[in-house]
Amino acid sequence: MGLAYGLYWSTVAPTVLWGDDGHLQLNAVQGLIQGSAGSHPLWVWVAHQFVRFLDGDIARRVNLVSSVFGAFTVGLLFALLRELGLERLASFLTVVAFAVSHTFWQHAVRAEVYTMTLAVMVLLAWLGVKWFHTSRPWILIAAAFVLGLGLSVHLLIGLYVPALLWLIGRRRPHWRTLLGAGAALGVGVAPLALLLARDAATLQLQGPEIVRWALFSFENYDFSGAMFDFSLRWLADDAFQWVFFLGFQFVGLAGVCGLVGLWRVWRRLDVTESVYVALLYAAVLVFAFAYRVGDRYVFYLPSYVPFAVWMAVGFEALLEWLQRQLAPSPRRWIAYGLVAAAVVWVPVGTYRLAPELVERGFSFRDGVHVPGPAGKTFFLWPAKNGYTDPREYAEEVLQATPPDAVLLVEPILASPVRFLQYVEGIRQDVEVRYCCWDIEQMLAERGTRPFAAAVMDINVYAADWLQDHAIQPLGNIWLIGDK
Repeated sequence: MGLAYGLYWSTVAPTVLWGDDGHLQLNAVQGLIQGSAGSHPLWVWVAHQFVRFLDGDIARRVNLVSSVFGAFTVGLLFALLRELGLERLASFLTVVAFAVSHTFWQHAVRAEVYTMTLAVMVLLAWLGVKWFHTSRPWILIAAAFVLGLGLSVHLLIGLYVPALLWLIGRRRPHWRTLLGAGAALGVGVAPLALLLARDAATLQLQGPEIVRWALFSFENYDFSGAMFDFSLRWLADDAFQWVFFLGFQFVGLAGVCGLVGLWRVWRRLDVTESVYVALLYAAVLVFAFAYRVGDRYVFYLPSYVPFAVWMAVGFEALLEWLQRQLAPSPRRWIAYGLVAAAVVWVPVGTYRLAPELVERGFSFRDGVHVPGPAGKTFFLWPAKNGYTDPREYAEEVLQATPPDAVLLVEPILASPVRFLQYVEGIRQDVEVRYCCWDIEQMLAERGTRPFAAAVMDINVYAADWLQDHAIQPLGNIWLIGDK
């Protein structure tokens, strides 16, 4: 756990970031806590405490939340593997592979909710196995509380419920234990329920509106249409993305061991535990496979926890083979060292090379680009130490904008701009609006105020309104005026 935190602390983003990261940074600084699905109130509350009690760049303090919970996740994963009876060295190699896996490492150095989400889910998975092995009532009651409270971090946590129900069905706890677990679940979920009641009263939500707010809303956007969107038309592409995302996490030896472990786990663990691990994977796969959003890759993250169990089984097989081939000697320890080096450096080298390959056109999906010198590496190279492009971009945009202007900004680019305005008080005379769906209405209402757009490519927004207005480049923005 200490090694993992050292990695994440040394590669954490030093300041404000793009998109959802910047949005969460702003919410954490302001302590904006709501009950909607996209608000993640427990994460915001914890991040706000980091803002209050740590020193340094205020946005970096928020980023460190991910680093801390990333390290916790790695430690809890090791505990889960050991509770399943997997050998210490195989478990260690597995958590090392998990710690440097692409999506997890990337989200352990940015202001995102997923390392805290994974920490809760791994804790929940460990509690389930621990209870199954011991039948101690307090463990199941603790698991129920963690589940209820964890929903305030992310609703993804509910995807582990089918596997937990499988264990409960096999062990059949006493009714008093179930009653205690139900009460603990209610206590855990109570803060979220109270937030939803407050939001409903404040926003005047009723009936189905409350349900949409609680389950499908992010900044008043309803993303329910993206869920469970199975399509035979896209089946091959969806399957390829699933396999590619998995392979990109565990490049080389770790991925091979995961596949070997999937084959061997039914002999290594008992049937109940093997089905439990399979259900942990399957529930996440079904959800993520049919969740059609731009950042779908991140919703596969919880499936990498059960895959790590299979990896550990595969690493056991590899280590057993090495022990048969090599008698106790320095050669065996050299072999162990080479295995550990491959687990770390093959994926890290791949991630370093990936941006160059994408730059040369090697990609299976449209890439998302952000401004700045390191724009091409932002999404593919997990480490973010020294990455200050968002702050520099926001400073340049606000400096170039005329006084008292209306500034349209792409949502991904708007986050650092708004952060500098609201947190650091820079250029508060500028009105920042998301670009560009209501632009014609805003043009009609702007009066004599200057009007500008900060977008990656103004031609992307070419429409009828562009034909009637003059577009003048000014640094990183475009002034929009009458012809």
